[in-house]
Amino acid sequence: MKVRLLACLLLCLACVGCASLPPLPPACVKIGPAGAICPLPPSALPKVEASHLVTVTHQGQSHTFLGRLGIDDKALRLAGASLFGTHLFTITWDGQTVTSEPPEPNMHPKLMVAMLEVALADPTVLRPQLHGMTLTLERKGGVETRELVEHGHLVAHIERRGETLATARLSIRIPPADLTLQLKPLTEGTH
Repeated sequence: MKVRLLACLLLCLACVGCASLPPLPPACVKIGPAGAICPLPPSALPKVEASHLVTVTHQGQSHTFLGRLGIDDKALRLAGASLFGTHLFTITWDGQTVTSEPPEPNMHPKLMVAMLEVALADPTVLRPQLHGMTLTLERKGGVETRELVEHGHLVAHIERRGETLATARLSIRIPPADLTLQLKPLTEGTH
């Protein structure tokens, strides 16, 4: 249920409008009326092994699950589990294809990979992969802020606090979908 809610909310981001885009590679994801993101290969991403408590809030309703992210040269893997440890999903991006287990038509794994890359990738490497959108980055007082904008409209606002990706606290706000995600790192004592 929580996976389907997250998938439906992420779909809202992809369906903000209906303008056409030039032909893009199959791995690319349409975002909003005129934007798209073509994900970077895993080898271009920062390497990380991290576990977070993820809280998704949409229209005042919150759902929480455990998230595990692993990125190496060969793949980006995102796995979700209930707070009781029951496996919910695993998404894998190998640089060519995004797969989801179990396959869920409403999961929108390509969109989840794209939004993770917006939050984690080196902006100078990611910017050429953005079509019809701009990405800004600002660092102040230990907080990194990224904003993804399409024709003057905010698509995503991301704040990251923490020295490393594995220990970072992330806040992702997607106004067109009325969606907020809070990611809090799990400590060794909470596994």
